Amino acid sequence: MANTIHAQDRVVKGTVTENGSSEPLPGVNVLVKGTTTGTTTDFNGAFSLSVADGTTLVFSYVGYLSQEIVVGNQSEFSVSLEVDAEQLEEVVVTALGVERSAESLTYSTQSVSSEDLITAKDPNVMNSLSGRVAGLQLSRSGSGAGGSVKINLRGNRSAKGDSSPLYVIDGVPMAGQGATQPGEIENPGRDGGDGISNINPEDIESINILKGAAASVLYGSQAANGVIMITTKKGRPGYSNLTYSSNFTAEQAYMYPEMQSKYDAEGNAINHNAHTADDFYKTGTTWVNSLSYTQGGEKSQFYASYANTTANGVMPTNTFNKNNFSFNATTKGLNDKLEMRVSANYINQKGINRPTAGAYMNPIYSSYLSSRSISNDELTNNYQTWNSDRKIYEQNYPATVKSEIGNENPYWLLNKAQTEDIRNRFMLSGSAKYNFNEFLSLQGRANIDATQDVWERKAHATTNPINISADPITGLSYGGYFRDDFSNTMIYADAILNFNKQFNDFNVTALLGSSIRDEENTLQRVTSDKRSIRYTNIFTVSALPEGMVPTETYLQRQVQSVFASATLGWRDMLYLDVAGRNDWSSTLPSNNNSYFYPSVGLTAVLNKMMDLPDVISLAKVRGNYTVLGNDAQPGVTTLQHEVDFNGNLKFADTEPAANLKPELSTSIEFGAELELFNGLLYMDANFYKTNTVNQLFRVANPTGSSGFQYSYVNAGDVENRGFELSISAMPVSQGDLTWSTTFNFARNVNEIKELYTRADGTEAEFDIVTNGGNINYMQVLRKGGAIGEIWTADFARDEDGNMIIGDDGLPSSGSLDPESAKKSNSNPNLIAGWTNTLKYKGFTLNMVIDGKFGGQVLSLTNSYMDAEGTSIEFANAVENTGTVTVEGNQFDPLGYLQATAGRSNVTSQYLYDQTNVRLRELSIGYTFDKVGPLSDVTLSAIGRNLFFFYNAAPFDPDVVMSTGAGVQGLNFFGLPTTRSVGLNLRVNF
Repeated sequence: MANTIHAQDRVVKGTVTENGSSEPLPGVNVLVKGTTTGTTTDFNGAFSLSVADGTTLVFSYVGYLSQEIVVGNQSEFSVSLEVDAEQLEEVVVTALGVERSAESLTYSTQSVSSEDLITAKDPNVMNSLSGRVAGLQLSRSGSGAGGSVKINLRGNRSAKGDSSPLYVIDGVPMAGQGATQPGEIENPGRDGGDGISNINPEDIESINILKGAAASVLYGSQAANGVIMITTKKGRPGYSNLTYSSNFTAEQAYMYPEMQSKYDAEGNAINHNAHTADDFYKTGTTWVNSLSYTQGGEKSQFYASYANTTANGVMPTNTFNKNNFSFNATTKGLNDKLEMRVSANYINQKGINRPTAGAYMNPIYSSYLSSRSISNDELTNNYQTWNSDRKIYEQNYPATVKSEIGNENPYWLLNKAQTEDIRNRFMLSGSAKYNFNEFLSLQGRANIDATQDVWERKAHATTNPINISADPITGLSYGGYFRDDFSNTMIYADAILNFNKQFNDFNVTALLGSSIRDEENTLQRVTSDKRSIRYTNIFTVSALPEGMVPTETYLQRQVQSVFASATLGWRDMLYLDVAGRNDWSSTLPSNNNSYFYPSVGLTAVLNKMMDLPDVISLAKVRGNYTVLGNDAQPGVTTLQHEVDFNGNLKFADTEPAANLKPELSTSIEFGAELELFNGLLYMDANFYKTNTVNQLFRVANPTGSSGFQYSYVNAGDVENRGFELSISAMPVSQGDLTWSTTFNFARNVNEIKELYTRADGTEAEFDIVTNGGNINYMQVLRKGGAIGEIWTADFARDEDGNMIIGDDGLPSSGSLDPESAKKSNSNPNLIAGWTNTLKYKGFTLNMVIDGKFGGQVLSLTNSYMDAEGTSIEFANAVENTGTVTVEGNQFDPLGYLQATAGRSNVTSQYLYDQTNVRLRELSIGYTFDKVGPLSDVTLSAIGRNLFFFYNAAPFDPDVVMSTGAGVQGLNFFGLPTTRSVGLNLRVNF
């Protein structure tokens, strides 16, 4: 930023280059010593600054030795900075925010820079990780802007629990995801966005992914599924900058089912334009504007930002608005021995009519299954009619459909059964570090993360009686009212003693610490369930049906911990890591609430241990062994009586787990790194195997055995084994032209080695995670199978496996029993990503291609549409005068479709290979240097999820019905995928 020019000041100019190469250095900090006055060099290494005679200028740049120059009579300077070999050594942020040399690590990590996250910005920054990290599998909910993501690192570990990684911001764990996204079929739950979706991408400096147990052991049980470390932007000495960023994109839905407008559900021709998905979806828009300012002197620095996200979804009436406020400051005192930092974040967001999946009160469901007997104009423009007797508008949907779940006019649901969700979140953290000397320091940190969510649905009178029944006395529908008030508060604090000292050939880096994490969740729920409220369209608690009351759920978990680690390095070529942590968890019984887990790792830097060809700049092998513990969800060790929404006391049916043990994961990992030609080619390969035992199962008790219907047992063994390979290269580095590229590959095999033993002594062969009820679908845990295995109904067959043909000449459906069900694995066999960055002078091109290979997914959407006669496949069957051949049998096309489609028929016919390869991200931009008073301006054309090179399924397998654990591999009337195109403007002042 410009500073006031005093009368005695004069302007000095100059250039800064690298010593030896004379290459200009852009971005060098030029600071008047002892002040905050300064500037930075431009693209050509030039600077200009107004200073007084006798001033000392300090030139500093990451990776180079600082230099001081006294301003005398000169007006122009040529400054040459020398490379700092120690600083140029790659440093990564590891557990607890500790910075370590990448060379010394005994485990695998992978980093993503800020530039990768904001070039083609997504409102949920985690979506930008797709294809960029080996072994990271990402799915997103179909709830539009601000929606949740599901991230999996190295496979599902927990049979029935959560397999999500821990998110850590500046070394401090972030609070949980909140009360969204359960794993049900008909009603998969609302999605108000997970915790990580609240973060402003512009505030992030880098993301480091800790994939293995050894990398995350210091975070304990909360990090059993890996850690995503986020480092935020901070002020730096001698640097001030104001940045404005504007990102505008238009979204278009695609990969949704094609609907027919020729025939009604009985196959009779119609003479009007029926409603189709093309009529339903519109062009959406997302506009993200952000402003940040940073300034720093020698002692104190700060960073502040504001961002606004405004989105209009592709589904009519869906809107989203989010405001982010962020501030952090650092300062030094006591002769630079004391370092202090404080940061604060406030997030406010509001969503209207977020899309959901499932059947109940879902406009997408109603749109796709809308009767062909109704014209699109009637459905769209006449969704309500005035009832002069009741003096209210009523739903206009005269036709009936064959569906077992009542359908509605989608535009009635969009306008008269709207949802609204509001979130207010506040995060405050502070830290202090005292350096006793150059090798010993003590650090303390504290953080509070508080979230308040309010979700509300007001369903007006005459909303479908299957969803909201009529009043039993009057026979009239008065509407329905639903509201959730959810709060989550997490308090975290730790104290860490750090030691780092060189002893001749040995270096010792160690830490000893203690932490406490306390998290409370409260959910207050108001629901009229499927009953009508008492007064027409009066949406208050007092209008609930007779006898219905609000319910409240309270959960609390506290984990107290001590931990220690030590790294012994010998001549910078051999490193031994030892770490251990002990947790005391409130969710485990007192006799088993303490659990210890260790980790040991070894790294050898071969190029320093032996003479290797000069082309090899790094050759490294590593290995580690880790045991990692995990506690249980709150409430399993105590009686859980509850009062339901009818005011009735429900006695606990599950026996408290008095002898519950912590879940334990044993992991072994081997890896190797090879760097050639001083970084022009780099390869990182990892092999791992993890077994997770002592998992928590709720099993049925024999009748009369204990007075409880169920009890908890520790059992099971889930194994994940696989490999990861990352290859980075710079094939072209010639003058102004550079091309860098990275390939990421990963394969994980998930296998359930053991389940549990029943109370009668027999071994369980399978356990149901999600029961589809009268839908021929289940998600099942099966010995020898995988977490994420789905069962569907196949054709009914005889003893020889031949299809059974009925008297009507058509096949019939088999059952979901273990012998007859079709068993499919929804996990991909291989995931891959390819990223590219091409730069020429001011031009930059970025591209990300990623893919999944193998695994099967189920579309109940297509199955239901075929059964209801709304799909293009139905029209094709009506018009097909021939036959279709299946397993050597010939059938009438329409009869075959009607015999296999629908919820209770042959759902296996709607399984699809989920193999797909897509252009995930593309941006082309140009940076204009020194535009008037502006430091630089970058304008980019951007696109996300532009198209598929190949996709075997009729929908996008990455868009999931729910980010919960219970409905993997299922497409059931969720929002289709969208492609985004737009512009990104970035201005530095």
